[in-house]
Amino acid sequence: MRSPLEAFWNLSLQRKLLALIVPLLILTVGITGYYSYVIASREVVDKIWQAQLNMAVKTKDQLDHFSRNSISFSNYLFLNPRVQEMVLNDDTPYRRDLVFKNLLPLMVTDETIQSLILYSTKEGSGTPFVITQTGIASAISYERFTETNYYKKLAASPGNQLWDMFKPVDSILLGDYHHKLVYIKRYKDFNYQQNGLVIVGMDADKVSRSLFHDTQEAVQFIMNEDGVVLAASNLAWIGLSVNELPIYKQSGAGDSPPADALAILKQRDQLIVSDAVSEITGWHSIVIQDRSKLVMELNNIGSATFSIMLGVCIISILFSWVIARVVTNPMKKLMHSMKALQIGDFSQRVEINGKDEIGRLGYLYNTMVERIKALIDDVYASSLKQREAELKALQSQINPHFLYNTLNMINWSAVQKGDKEISEMVVALSQVFRLSLNQGKESMELNQEIELVRHYLFLQKKRYLNRLHFEIEMDPDLKHFRLPKLLLQPLVENAVIYAIEQAEGTGNIYVKACREDGWVLLEVSDNGPGMPKEQVMRLQSSTSTGAARTHTEGMHSGMAIANIKERLVLFYGEAVFNIMSKEGIGTRIQLKIKEGDDAHAP
Repeated sequence: MRSPLEAFWNLSLQRKLLALIVPLLILTVGITGYYSYVIASREVVDKIWQAQLNMAVKTKDQLDHFSRNSISFSNYLFLNPRVQEMVLNDDTPYRRDLVFKNLLPLMVTDETIQSLILYSTKEGSGTPFVITQTGIASAISYERFTETNYYKKLAASPGNQLWDMFKPVDSILLGDYHHKLVYIKRYKDFNYQQNGLVIVGMDADKVSRSLFHDTQEAVQFIMNEDGVVLAASNLAWIGLSVNELPIYKQSGAGDSPPADALAILKQRDQLIVSDAVSEITGWHSIVIQDRSKLVMELNNIGSATFSIMLGVCIISILFSWVIARVVTNPMKKLMHSMKALQIGDFSQRVEINGKDEIGRLGYLYNTMVERIKALIDDVYASSLKQREAELKALQSQINPHFLYNTLNMINWSAVQKGDKEISEMVVALSQVFRLSLNQGKESMELNQEIELVRHYLFLQKKRYLNRLHFEIEMDPDLKHFRLPKLLLQPLVENAVIYAIEQAEGTGNIYVKACREDGWVLLEVSDNGPGMPKEQVMRLQSSTSTGAARTHTEGMHSGMAIANIKERLVLFYGEAVFNIMSKEGIGTRIQLKIKEGDDAHAP
């Protein structure tokens, strides 16, 4: 079973590009969309929290306004002479009636103050003075009030004043079943002597309606330091402890003291809790919203973000697919052309627009095809020439082979008769034919070619006696250098024909093989009559097609000069054939082969 990596590498280039780009785009867009949603949600929650805090502060300020009204009303009672007279002197119905008529208009016009209880601490004082917005009411006696928990709190409070709430179960204000937010304060005379007790009350439900008339989705309430709800957007919560509220129970905070409940609510991540504390009453204005409900309202943002992300992904995938096709189509075209080229169609060309890397690749491919076609044509032509040369060599080997065997027989006859000179000539001639045959091989070592030339010149010297002199010089390091057979012998044969046969007097032939500046130099020179410049140029540029002309000019002995030049090209990567001749001076023919480029079959 192939591994995922192997399967990936076996995909087409277009699919590889899609497999790399599409996940990257989806990941990038997904991360961007996610963080956009998170940042937007955070911004919305922060703004809601700020608005919620402003709401808590506004509620606290409005509550402080109600509290100041209560304080101002209590101060008015201290300064009112009729109230002072009723508290300090005998409490008569007449005095009560005067105070009632004096205070009732103030309570009716003030929406926040719903009740007033005035206790006198004077010995023998009667029932407390109690009025509400509806008229005269009644309350428990001063003696019974001193037994309540509220009186104990008042005694322990600094400044002899207390902010608290009367519950209906306390039955302090008889016949009134409303929760009362009360301001309790010691009543003093003009000499600042405590001689009474003032309790200013506000109905908790009415205060709640005034404070929380626009709650929206938020939970709002007022609580004291003991964790008791004094006013709330839900009137059913008034008088409950904070840990009894549904919002507290739903948060899973568990059981805790009411005084610690607010701190626990603030620690809950699923809730947004804002708190503002009144400097007058010490009460807390609380606004709470469920964070999950707020986030649910952010679904529009999430949906929009997801839609944008999905759209961007689809567009990105389409563009990736188009880009992949733009990149891979020219390469597919190039691949199809290569397949046709592989089966031998060298007319293939690809048309790729542009000068980018792919366009450049197409241009180089076309150039390569043209070059391959040209090389194949050259190799084909060279192969034909090689076959022609082999045919000529074969033709030249037919008679030498027969002669070689015949000469061996003659040599034995001469030896038997004691004719040493004839034997030496026959042996030399037989060696010429043996080396020419070379066991059918196309190349031989340089020392074998030199040996062939030496035997050939030995025979020619026997023929021309004192007219022919020759010298052969070879670098010993080159004796194993390989070259095509019969490369030097035709040149030496030409030198014999020109320098000896067609010239008068003594002829010198010099054969040299050495190294020169990184080249292997093979040279045949003579002191014959030389050649005209035009003939040198014609021979220098001759090819196999001019072989017939070479024969007519007497410039070929066994193997034409043109054939030698073509064999050099076939056997060597770098080779130079050069003819230097001057009339009356002689002729020099040089073969230069790049050193290290031994002969090889084409």
